[in-house]
Amino acid sequence: MGEESVAPAGPRVEEPALTVRPRPKSFFQRRRFLWSFLPPALLGISGVIALLVSSNLLLPFQQVVTLQGKVASKADFFEDEEVQRILIKNNIRVHVARSGSREIATHDIDSYDFVMPSGQPSADLVTKSQYGHAKVYRPFTTPLVLATYRAYAEVLVGAGVAKPEKNSTGPDTLYYDLDTERFLNLVQSGKTWHDLEIQQYGTKNLNRVIAQTSNVCDSNSAGTYLGIVAFIKNDKQIPQTEQEADLLGAKIRPLLTGQGLPPADMFVPYITPEGRGTAPIVVVYENQYLNYQIRHRANHGSVDMDRVLLYPSAGFETSPQLISLNSKAVRLGDLLTSDPALMLRAMELGYRVLDPRGATTSDQLSQFLAQHGIQAPHTTGDDTKTYLPRLPLLERMIIRVGDCR
Repeated sequence: MGEESVAPAGPRVEEPALTVRPRPKSFFQRRRFLWSFLPPALLGISGVIALLVSSNLLLPFQQVVTLQGKVASKADFFEDEEVQRILIKNNIRVHVARSGSREIATHDIDSYDFVMPSGQPSADLVTKSQYGHAKVYRPFTTPLVLATYRAYAEVLVGAGVAKPEKNSTGPDTLYYDLDTERFLNLVQSGKTWHDLEIQQYGTKNLNRVIAQTSNVCDSNSAGTYLGIVAFIKNDKQIPQTEQEADLLGAKIRPLLTGQGLPPADMFVPYITPEGRGTAPIVVVYENQYLNYQIRHRANHGSVDMDRVLLYPSAGFETSPQLISLNSKAVRLGDLLTSDPALMLRAMELGYRVLDPRGATTSDQLSQFLAQHGIQAPHTTGDDTKTYLPRLPLLERMIIRVGDCR
């Protein structure tokens, strides 16, 4: 048999390999996968939110009510950074325009949400006007005082008009008691500081002895001092008729305008070097002086021993009043009279804060000053009680003394 021939093998062809892709996860499988990351994500988000809330960073996203106010000398309170922070925390922002107390009461205030004159006479003028929604708040008080320099205070001691405050320690007291009647008699005599030998203290001043006030036509402190002077010079009686008010106003005018009526707040020049020569005794509020000494102590490590206070025996405690003119400002008044943080800050700024019963917290103020190395004023409680004339008669005297328009 013949051999069977075999054809040579050609190139080997392999079958193509098939790639099997995994079956895609269903919607439910993916959701279970994502849920495994949710708890830590939520924990992180909650931590961020807590941080934002604690640092007040979320406040811009909350509704903040902006109030426009017209405020007298207590504008410093609302301009304090800590007060602003507390108010913002309570969703309130306050913008204030400065003005004299009486100017607030005698000019248009329709564009404001609240006003805050520095005392009751001007506040009464506001509440007696057309503002039917007015609500009055009294958050704190502060006495009317006379600010001066140690050399001038010691000259008055030598003249028998003043003496270091009771219970003061050592010769470097910050506070003196002033016999108001004797002081006004000294002013009425026309004597100069040179006559009282102020030069013995290295100071030259040929001006008359007088306590200078801001403009009586605009200022509560000036109007209140006018009432004190009128009370003392009228044998501690208030005028009862327009005729009596006119005669008394003419009588006391030289005691208030002997060196003019400066329009500005007198405390600003008092704390400048020039104040010693131009206005050595000025009518101010106690809180202004205490706040100055608190800041001086913080900035310089000691109190200013050269600037001192005279407490008139015919004392008068002024009561600044916040008056809400619409419903938006009511919450601001409620906060000022009830919020512990705002009440504490007011005390730190030198005010005698009123508690919910309307009683002053003078002891707490004294403790605060002592803790900061500042002598606290001593309230004797035996000063002459001063009464102001009825509002229409006081207004009449102010207009006459100040030639107010």
